Amino acid sequence: MYPEGTLINSNKNNLVVFEKDINNPSNEGFICLWTIKNKRLIFKKRLSKIKATNKWINLIKKGWIHKKNINKAA
Repeated sequence: MYPEGTLINSNKNNLVVFEKDINNPSNEGFICLWTIKNKRLIFKKRLSKIKATNKWINLIKKGWIHKKNINKAA
């Protein structure tokens, strides 16, 4: 299953959002990197389930924190 959620770095200046692709939710999705200070999208990229899962695990190992309820829009 494709990972879903939001990760925030320890400096609290960047967000990474993992979103499922509506047309293929179990195998593909998108990763979006946002800057919090400027409220700007840095990039949005399509990823396979395997690459997204590996990216999620690596970010958690680097100290990024999983945020469950982030309601602010950029």
